This record gives sequence, structure tokens and C-alpha cells, in this order.
Amino acid sequence: MSFDIVKTFRQRLGENYTLHTKYVNPAWATVTQLIGYDKVYAKAEGCYLWDQDGKRYLDCVSGFCVSNIGHNHPIVRQALRDALNESLPNLIQLDCSLLSGLLAEALIKRIPWLEMVFFANSGAEAIEAAMKFARCATGRPRLLYANQSYHGVTYGALSVTGHAMWREGFEPLVPKTHAVPFGDSEAIERELDAGDVAGVLLEPIQVGAGIIDPPDGYFARVESLCRKHKALFIMDEIHTGIGRTGTFLASEQWNIKPDIICLSKGLSGAMVPVSAVVTRKDIMKGVYSRLDRSCIHASTFMGNNLAMIAGLATLHVLDTENLLTRCREMGDYLMKALKPFEEKYELVKAVRGRGLLVGVELGIPESFSLRQAWTMMHKINPGLFAQALTIPLMEEHAILTQVAGHNEDVLKVAPALVVTQADIDDFAGSLDTVLKAAHSFPGPFWDVSKRLASNALF
Repeated sequence: MSFDIVKTFRQRLGENYTLHTKYVNPAWATVTQLIGYDKVYAKAEGCYLWDQDGKRYLDCVSGFCVSNIGHNHPIVRQALRDALNESLPNLIQLDCSLLSGLLAEALIKRIPWLEMVFFANSGAEAIEAAMKFARCATGRPRLLYANQSYHGVTYGALSVTGHAMWREGFEPLVPKTHAVPFGDSEAIERELDAGDVAGVLLEPIQVGAGIIDPPDGYFARVESLCRKHKALFIMDEIHTGIGRTGTFLASEQWNIKPDIICLSKGLSGAMVPVSAVVTRKDIMKGVYSRLDRSCIHASTFMGNNLAMIAGLATLHVLDTENLLTRCREMGDYLMKALKPFEEKYELVKAVRGRGLLVGVELGIPESFSLRQAWTMMHKINPGLFAQALTIPLMEEHAILTQVAGHNEDVLKVAPALVVTQADIDDFAGSLDTVLKAAHSFPGPFWDVSKRLASNALF
């Protein structure tokens, strides 16, 4: 009997939430139903999703910046098809794969101050590798990271994630990791003075803390301090890399050259999981220091054919479709569309971002009735109000959005780099309508908020 997965998918489409409730994660299934995200998507292309009834949605989440080049890009799909039509050697283990060498070469061309690449399967795995590499190459135990940072949820990555919510219930974590305030280079200098720091791990933009930029001069100072104290400067570009902010790496915008860069998400082309740790040759040699240590850090599926092909095809699309320039142009257009909301609506505190990674920060209003409603919502749970804003965007305007972190009053806007001006006009107009409704208390928006509050799970 033949195996027809497409037929099975079509036949059983609609059982999604029942299956997840029974076999996968019932809490998540409940949350999606509560906030009206329990759609059954049947198709995805570019910036759009279609449900099983044929309704189209504008995706402004992009799988948390996985689908930078859009969903199901035809070039990536064709490259994967071409490979699957051949009997290519894959995961032989006792060889050196051509495709992983080609993707490493392509990444180094784009990050020319670095020389070597380690491949893994996820962003968290890349962070784990970077932590190990820093300790091994320097012979030092401690790692510094920033408060409110997010680097992943495996044990090593969680140990350098500076948000208590993610850590709760999983401690004790990996020892010799130390948090410092983001943007405070003096705090980093004090820690480096001890002489036992292997590396300083930072995000170019703190995405999970509300799309937070560093203060002027911060990264240049950190880079200089790391050089002085012979600690490694590690940059987590998992969320911001692969063109998301308008340059291949967000780091380029501060003219810095980190010793280790972690990539993932967008490198996958939204098709095959992959991550990369890009670093210097001397650091890699410090890890793989002898022939009997040639496999001292590895992963069974690292460098597998489909992941490498997805990465190569994604880089090709970035170049041939001029998506870095497009990201900057569409990012500017998006900011121009949203910035007036700072003056128009008392609930909008700030609009900020780079490229197509934008945050709309909400703040306590001045008018008495709105302030009372805001305060009530935040007493119930600090994360409810921003989440409530996403519900009418989905239910009434068919736009998928999400908040920029746990208990953050920031709406994150991150469409694929292939987004059009018409899409941005649609989003901005829809958000305008929702914000206008949010300024009418009592009203339908606040009814939605009360519904969410009565089931406070956040």
C-alpha cells in the first residue's frame, strides 16, 4: 500500500486541535482557542495564510521570523524537490559533506571577518555550542548575559536567558552564568575585571523584551572591553539575522565584529530546521584541538542535506530578489504608517524597530476611564492588554500578530520581507481601527478584554 501524506493531510485537516489536546500540548491548544487563534490553515504562501474555508490572513508573525523570505518560497521548494529526486549521500557521518561545506562558504562570504562554521538544528543548539566553544577556547568558566534576554529553553540556553518566567520550575541551571543590565557597559567591565569571563552573550535587539535597541556606543564599548580582557564577544542573531532588520546581520548596523555569531530561524527558508555558529578559526581549533577530539562537539543531524539546501536556497533568494533593500524600504514605509499613532492615540507610547522588526509599545493612558480600565487589566495580569489587542486584529481583520514577549505591552510586527505596500496599508488601517475601538470605554474592545481576563492564563 502506498503512503500518501498529502491525501492524509487533506482528509484529516480539522482534527488539529483535537489531536494536540490528546497527544501533544493541551494547554497550548486551550490558549489558541481562548484568543481566537484556533484556525485550521490549509495553505501558506508569501506573507499569507489560508484557512480550510479559503479565507486569507496576513501573517505578521512569520513564525517568529522563520519565514523571512515568505512561506513556501518556490525556489526553496524546487531545490528540495531536486535533491529528493536524486539518491544523494546524506548523514554518512564518516565523511565530509559537500553541501555543508558549500553553505559554510556562503555564510563566510557574508561574514568575512570570521572563518569557520558549526552547524546544528535549532537556535538553542547554536547557543549551547557557542557557550561550550567560549569556555573551551578560553579556558575560563563564566559567561555574561543581559537581563530580559531570550536565548532559548534548553538547559544551557535557559541559563543565559534573563527572564524569570522561562526559568521557573527548571532551576538549578548551568552554573557560572551571570546577568548584567542590557545597555550597561560599566557592569560588564566590572565583571570582566575578575579575569574569569569566557564570553559576553548579547542580542543586537532584545526582541523578547519589547524590541529594545541598545544605547548609542554600547556595542562598540562591549567589543573593546572583550578585546581588552580576552573574553569572546558572542552575538545572538537567531531572531535578527538573515536580513530581518535590513542588513544580513543586525550587528552590521553598529559596525561591530563579534567573535561568535549564532544564526537560525530565517536561514531555514521556513522549510527545514537549521542553525549555524559562525566563528574564528582559532576558536574552532581551541575546541577541536587534537585528532581524538575531532568529534568532541557534534550532533547526529548537523549538516544534513535538506537543511543545507534550504539554507543555500534562502541565501540565493535574499540576493536575487534584493530582499535586504526591500526590507529597508518596506520597513521605512511601515514606520511611517505607524509613527503617527504615537500622537493620535494616548494608549500608544512608542513605535520603534529596524527593518521589518517593529514594536508598537502601549502605555498607561491619561484619561480617567481608560486609565481605570488599563489598571484593572494589568492587576489581573500584566500581559493581558497587549494580547487583547491581537484578538480583533485576527477576528475582525484577518491579521495574525503577537506580543513581543511575556507580560510585555508591546505588539510585535514582523511580516516576511516580501511584504507589499498594500499589505502594510492593510495592517496599519486595521490597527488604526482596533486602537480607535480601544479608546472607547466601555465598548466592544473592552468586552473582548474582559473575556480574556476571565480566563487569565498568561
